Amino acid sequence: MPDDRWRQLDDDALERLLVERWLYRGVTLGVTLLAAVGVTWLGLRGVATLIDQMTVGVLVALALAAGILGFAMRQQDLRIHREIRRRRASRGREAPGA
Repeated sequence: MPDDRWRQLDDDALERLLVERWLYRGVTLGVTLLAAVGVTWLGLRGVATLIDQMTVGVLVALALAAGILGFAMRQQDLRIHREIRRRRASRGREAPGA
């Protein structure tokens, strides 16, 4: 969810959004692991041709992109977690006086 539009969601919707983002990060981790396996396999086999070199380059770029995306998503998730905790803490302070 781009920008801070997630701030308009209620707590349940935020928790569902976090689960969805967790699944996306799992996919990015899978892509990174598959790229690592591919690069390792090519490295063990020997990178002899230009096609092999290009394949290694593409796999490394894909792994880096997936890693950066996963890291950026995690930073956003931390902001969402802090917002949920802030909302729950403010409701906790309001409840005894109500």
